[in-house]
Amino acid sequence: MKNVGLLLVVLFMGVMVSACSPVIPSQSEGYNTAANRIGQHHNPYIPAEPYEKGSIDTSVPGVAVLMYHHLLKADENKKFRNNAAVITPEAFAAQMKILHDNGYQTIDLKTLEQYVDRRIKLPRKSVVLTFDDGYLSDFRYASPVLRRYHFKAAMFLVTGLMRKDPEKYDPDILNHVSWAELPKNSDVFTYEAHAHRFHRLLGKKSFMIAQPLAAVKNDIHTVKELTHSVYFAYPYGQYNLNTLNILKEEGFHLAFTTRPGKVYPGSPKFELNRIAIYPYTSQRKFKRIVGIS
Repeated sequence: MKNVGLLLVVLFMGVMVSACSPVIPSQSEGYNTAANRIGQHHNPYIPAEPYEKGSIDTSVPGVAVLMYHHLLKADENKKFRNNAAVITPEAFAAQMKILHDNGYQTIDLKTLEQYVDRRIKLPRKSVVLTFDDGYLSDFRYASPVLRRYHFKAAMFLVTGLMRKDPEKYDPDILNHVSWAELPKNSDVFTYEAHAHRFHRLLGKKSFMIAQPLAAVKNDIHTVKELTHSVYFAYPYGQYNLNTLNILKEEGFHLAFTTRPGKVYPGSPKFELNRIAIYPYTSQRKFKRIVGIS
């Protein structure tokens, strides 16, 4: 029974760390296969096309909004080795160096909102960095790299998993950032809304679309009150028209999907694209994603 219990814990952690990927790859399938399935949007709960078409201006290069999750060193990663949501700090540092060395600047979500609203233009070499779920590893490994290059990033928090005081870092479990740690990392991170207690699945269906509308509205209202954010990322990338309308009613300004692609002036403000970065994202592919020829 002990072994069965341990297996269930490990499986649960694997699902949670992959939570925002469009498809959660099984531990038995290869990265290339997982990447293909993710790219093809086989998850029926992620709309293949936006509900709101907008008036997209593709005459400009657009801005890549990059999506990260959990960072672990290769020698400490024993529980999440085949998890497509986990990359090494070395890979992350190399990607940030590519951006820096090629003259890229990071922009915050308020600036992106102005760009989507056509109120401002952005330099071609602009990029947005986002981290989903609020893992402690992002403070541990990403913060120093971001400071080195004077980069900024947005962290989408699952507030129901946060403690008041810091957790002891343990690579074998999913530590989350604490409320006490937010101020000292606010020089590189802004803190945005992901979920309160509804960062969960019912089968393969996100609570954000599986639960009654009143309960979904309450969870979204709570995370907004706790983060004071007007920017939201859909847990597991799943949403429907009801979810979208609740965000509008709650006063959010932008919401992010896991649908790959760039963001342009006139993009649908509650269905913005993001590009996930995986362990198998090569430096060549990374350059292509952000627009380095």
